[in-house]
Amino acid sequence: MGSSDAAPARTALRRAAALGPFCAVDADPGPGAVDLRDGDRLLDARTAAVAAVLGPAAGRREVHSLVHLGVVARVLSPALAAALVAAVLPVPGSVLLQPVGSNPVPMTWSGVRGVDVAVPGEVAAALVEHWLVPLVGPWSDAVAARSVSRRALTGNVVSALHGTAVVVAGARPDLAAPARAVLDALLAHGPLVGTGGWRPDGSFARRSCCMLHRLPAAVPCADCVLVGAPA
Repeated sequence: MGSSDAAPARTALRRAAALGPFCAVDADPGPGAVDLRDGDRLLDARTAAVAAVLGPAAGRREVHSLVHLGVVARVLSPALAAALVAAVLPVPGSVLLQPVGSNPVPMTWSGVRGVDVAVPGEVAAALVEHWLVPLVGPWSDAVAARSVSRRALTGNVVSALHGTAVVVAGARPDLAAPARAVLDALLAHGPLVGTGGWRPDGSFARRSCCMLHRLPAAVPCADCVLVGAPA
């Protein structure tokens, strides 16, 4: 792996945006955007917006888990998609998210640089070094301090990454195998070890419950441990 300047990262992000709206970074998130590093403020603002939609029947822990998962999926999708489609992992200096509105919420990055990633193992290692530890980690800490277990939160992270892999593979079937190889590498080394795996039928399942099935009118997700645990 090696660092590159901002131009390859911008090109990688443009190519990633073609894969779907979750894989795109906006030019301007609009007024009231919150920095990902301001975890408490982001959690409060996004929780209020989501709870207003779900209504009073939704419990605080369930809403916090949903908010955590949604934010993680939003911020990691462009990064993983760009790495898969262009072999460059974009790394921002800051991430601003709009806490209100439906998904994918507007998001912008500043101070973006690129890290060259030639093979799936390098993508996984760079994701851990530049995203999971310095950016997603503090966000998870903020949510864990309020309500949700770290086991559930790490499960949310791997679930978000798998969801992005599914989106990328759907748009670019030739990237399905590299996307799975990145997940396998993440599950073998680093903070996501033991968080998920593959069922006998080849589908993916996380190893912790996100609690989203408790929300009103919710149904289990495809990777839900309650549907079928990984082998």
